[in-house]
Order: sequence, then C-alpha cells, then structure tokens
Amino acid sequence: MSLAQQRVLIIGGSSGMGLASAQRLVGAGAEVFITGRDATKLQAAVQALEGKAVGIAADAMDPVALAALMGRVGRLDHLVLAAGGTPAWGPFTQITAEALRRALDSKLLGYWQSLQAALPNLRRDGSVVMLAGAASRVAMTGTAGLAAVNGAITQMAQTLARELAPLRVNVVSPGLVDTPAYDGMPAEAKAGMFASAARSLPAGRVGRSEDIAAAVELLVANTFATGVLLDLDGGARMPL
Repeated sequence: MSLAQQRVLIIGGSSGMGLASAQRLVGAGAEVFITGRDATKLQAAVQALEGKAVGIAADAMDPVALAALMGRVGRLDHLVLAAGGTPAWGPFTQITAEALRRALDSKLLGYWQSLQAALPNLRRDGSVVMLAGAASRVAMTGTAGLAAVNGAITQMAQTLARELAPLRVNVVSPGLVDTPAYDGMPAEAKAGMFASAARSLPAGRVGRSEDIAAAVELLVANTFATGVLLDLDGGARMPL
C-alpha cells in the first residue's frame, strides 16, 4: 500500500526510534504528526525532519492533553506508539512497587490512553504499531520490571488485533538499539557495552533506530499484517 498522503501520528516521535520512524514515513510520502513532552526537543525533531512533519507537545499520561491533541490532528490513518516511558531497571529484589507502578503508568497506561483517545479519529481499517522491548522476549537478569511492562503491551496488542479488527494492531520488539536513551552513560562504558553485545549477536552489531523504523513502515503499509509480534534483536532470541 502506498503511504502517500496517509496521515500518521507518532506518540513519542521526538527522538530515537520514534523520530527515525517519522523520517522513514515522511520519506514514503505520509503526512506525519509527532508528539513529545519536551517542547524544545520536539522543535529540534521538526527541524531535523526539515519541517515536513507537524510537532505537537503532548503528554500521553494526561487525558485532557490527549483529547486536545486528537482535536488538533483530526482524521488519522495510522498510529505509532513509540514513547519510552520510565523503565524499572534492576534486580527483582530491589525494584519497588512504586518504581514498577511508574513504569506501568508511563508506558503501558500511556499506550492504552493514547489508543483510546485516537480510536475515534482512526480509519476503521487503518493500523496501530506499538514499540515494546526484547526484555519481555528474552530472559535477562535485572530486567523483570521491563519484562512486566513490555510483556503486557505485547499481549494487549494480540487481543486488540481481534477486538478492534479490521483495524490492524502490530508490535515491534527491538533488542539493544543505539538510541539517545543511552547518552547519559559515560562514552567509554557505552561503547564497551555495545561492542560486547555486538560480539554476542549473530547479526554482529547492535540495532540502529533506522532498523526499527523500516519495520514500522512495513507494518503500517502491509494491509495483511495484523497480530504480528516482530522481533528485531539481531538474533538474540536464537538458540545457541
């Protein structure tokens, strides 16, 4: 399906995989709207897109802000949910209920509320793509909090693919991807982590935001794709 003049809203489109998805969809001729909570970062993203997308500051945790967002955007063909939320990293014994609650609220509930708000605007046979995470697909020590949140998203999407049909609902589950989320790490530690991961992966490298964006475009454009859970992890889930 051609995406020319298709209207796409990307929640969490101001950086990383969301921004890369916006770049990809703009390149395919779509009319793209991106959101983010940080107005300065959002403006920088619009500039990076050469003004070919519309940026609207909005918080997916605020139902009033979401209603206002949908009022401004109007009719939609596709929705991409790419907001990262506040992850609950660390050993299970050290993750507090409050930390897990924040993680659930900022991502799972953010996705939930965003989709509920967008449904009246979405074309009946359009699509929704949710970005989850490999922590719910590969058992890794210290990621129980991430697994709980992203596992809930992947299972929710499978159910919604039936409940909301013919609206198509799909999930991309990225593995380790080099995004601004890791920019807070010391440069040497970040490089070492990525190099170590690359050596362990059959793909021989960690992911790039552009890899995820290509998958988002595929699932938006392919009208036979629904209920898909697409692992993009460089082969991390492959048995040894």
